Amino acid sequence: MQAMFTLTPAESKRLIGKGVAALPEIQHAQKNGYLLVGRGSTNAYILEELLGKKIKKEGYTAGQVIKGVLCVLGAEERTKPVTFHKGSPLPVEPGAVLDKLGAGDILLKGANAIDADGNVGVIMASPVGGTMGQFYMAMKARGLETIYPVGLEKMIPSVEAAAQFGGTVTLGKTIGARAGMACVADGRVFTELDAIETLFGVYAVHFASGGWGGAEGSVILVVEGADAKVNKCVKFIEQKIKGEPQLPAAKTPCKTCGFPCSFQGKEGKQLPDYLK
Repeated sequence: MQAMFTLTPAESKRLIGKGVAALPEIQHAQKNGYLLVGRGSTNAYILEELLGKKIKKEGYTAGQVIKGVLCVLGAEERTKPVTFHKGSPLPVEPGAVLDKLGAGDILLKGANAIDADGNVGVIMASPVGGTMGQFYMAMKARGLETIYPVGLEKMIPSVEAAAQFGGTVTLGKTIGARAGMACVADGRVFTELDAIETLFGVYAVHFASGGWGGAEGSVILVVEGADAKVNKCVKFIEQKIKGEPQLPAAKTPCKTCGFPCSFQGKEGKQLPDYLK
C-alpha cells in the first residue's frame, strides 16, 4: 500500500524530532552517558521530545536564516543549551563536557544543506567554525558519533561544490552575515525519511518540494509498506504532526547586534522593509 502527504518545514521538524528521540542509541546515550544537543531549530524540536515539555524553540539557535537573510541571534536572547548526562538535563554548553565524552556518547548537530550523495553542509559564520570547529575533529578522533538531523527542504545539488565557495574573509559582498560552509561526507544524516522508517517500519521517498500560502519549503512524501503500517503512519501524521505551528521569528535588532553583517548598526528607516 502507498500513501502520500505533505509536510511544512515545522511539521518536518516535529516528525524528525520524534524520530530521533525514538532511536535506541539516542535513548541509551541520554540515560547512560552523554547526549549533546547542539543548537539549531530542528534540534529544538528534538529537545522538546527528549524533555517531554515545551521550550522557547526560536531561541535555541545561534546562526540562522531568518527574514530572508543569514543572521546570528544574540547570546542574551538564546535559550540555554541542554546536555543530557545519565538521564539528567544539564544547562551547559556542549563544549563544557567535550573532554568527558566516551563510548556511546552522541552529538546532535544541526545542518543547512544535504545532497543525494549523503553529504551534509554546515554553514559557519564564526571565524573559528562554531560547533563544527570545536567538535568535528574531536569526535572523529574519539570515534564517537555525530548525527545531523536535517529536513529535506535543505536538499541542494552538491554540498561538495557549494562548500568550495563562501567564507567570512573571501566574500566581497553580502546581504546579511558572512559565512563559509563545511562539507561533511562521513556524517550520519537523519531526515523525514529516516524518521518514518524508525517510527513505522515503512519505506518513504521524497516525492516533490515547494509550495506557497504558508506551505513554502514544504516536502511531499510517499510511503509504502504493509497496509497496517501505512495506515498507522498516516494516522500519526494526521494526529501528531499536521498543524504544527510555524516558528516565530527571534531576531536581535541590527542596531545592537555586534556580529559582522551588512546591516550591522542600522536601525529604523535604514533597514529594508523585510527586516523591520
